[in-house]
Amino acid sequence: MDDRARMRRARSAWIWMCALLLAVTWGPVFGVHFHKMSANDAATGTVLVVFSPTLSARDLFRGVEESGGSLVEPVRWLPRTWVARSSAPGFVGRLKARGAWAVYFPELLSARALLSCSLAPAL
Repeated sequence: MDDRARMRRARSAWIWMCALLLAVTWGPVFGVHFHKMSANDAATGTVLVVFSPTLSARDLFRGVEESGGSLVEPVRWLPRTWVARSSAPGFVGRLKARGAWAVYFPELLSARALLSCSLAPAL
């Protein structure tokens, strides 16, 4: 094996080790963050809603309307994710019943909330 091949293998191993370290370090942090930012079925207000990619746009809009809410805007860099709002109690539960995969509080996208161990979502 020549020196170039050895250097490529060493560099590749180093990159994989860094990726593994990053996953092991930040994986639990993201898991806790997603859990903390999940909206319960009784929640109301402004939320982030993740819809199935197989759900048609028509069904998506109809589901939000039938849940007693309105769509505010799409999250452009997350496909099939929308900001929705409602003041009706149980909004989140109705969204899930009509095809939403997950519903989160808007602080999910906040770096401050991610790095803070004490920030709790307002219900």
